[in-house]
Amino acid sequence: MTLEAKYSPEEIIAKLQAHPIFGSEIKPITKYQSQIISSELEPAVVIAGAGSGKTETMSNRVLFLVANGLVAPDQILGLTFTRKAAGELSVRIRRRLRQLRELNEFKNLAVINTSVTTYHSYAGKLLGEHGIRSGLDTNTEPLGEAAMWQIAADIVRNWDDDSYRNQSAVSTVIKDVLGLSKLMLEHQVEAEEIKKISVDILQALAPLAGSRNEEVRSVERAMVQRDSLLPMVEAFRQKCREANEYSFDDQMSFAADIAENFPDVGVLERGKYKVVLLDEYQDTSQSQVRMLSSLFGGGHPVLAVGDPSQAIYTWRGASA
Repeated sequence: MTLEAKYSPEEIIAKLQAHPIFGSEIKPITKYQSQIISSELEPAVVIAGAGSGKTETMSNRVLFLVANGLVAPDQILGLTFTRKAAGELSVRIRRRLRQLRELNEFKNLAVINTSVTTYHSYAGKLLGEHGIRSGLDTNTEPLGEAAMWQIAADIVRNWDDDSYRNQSAVSTVIKDVLGLSKLMLEHQVEAEEIKKISVDILQALAPLAGSRNEEVRSVERAMVQRDSLLPMVEAFRQKCREANEYSFDDQMSFAADIAENFPDVGVLERGKYKVVLLDEYQDTSQSQVRMLSSLFGGGHPVLAVGDPSQAIYTWRGASA
């Protein structure tokens, strides 16, 4: 055990297992889980494969910190991707803390609620509290995919640039506009930067004019078609701005901007949350990384749990 703690993880689990009512449902922990549960209050990453008991381990981490008086439950922030996962983790933690309170040594434990939510909900909360500082209307709810599709469809179907040529179906063009807009936002890239990269690539391919195979030709087509979409993407983004409409991806990017541009927001959040637990970290997007690094970087006790082999969001820019 690395922390100065009165109770080890094994001792806490043993006390809970000895309870006559719920003791039988308390699972033993492995030596590897114990090392994670009792690790120091410093940044750490845990590679947790499928079926390794990560949710139970994160719950026991909270249990260990609270039982030893190292942090209060409401000083812990837990973030995960889905509402279902956040609900399950929150319920698991509250149940363990209620069980802890049943033991004589911990009857004085008053607060058992932690702040466990989704990455997007936390970004929305941050935006609601500080968005006005960036001139954002924080009363607007993010639009769902169907509404964003409708705005993009209106742009594409009424596009009047005679020089535009695309052999794809209208639905494919709409999908590509939305996808490109999302990736530009996620990676903080502007249209001019994309055009420059395309020019560089096309110039590099030019000497191959006499020996181009299908792979080279497909790269050229992709560059040309992507560039042709950029004016539509710009028109789409402009229309959203004028209507004060934004997506959940916009919401995350705006929250990251606020975290980066106003350092005092990080001071407030670090003061509020002494410990941060990040679930499914292998699927964290670039905007989420920007937000979290700005708020909780520099040595704050962040425990990131994930497994690169279980990544499912690489298509939207997530990278283990």
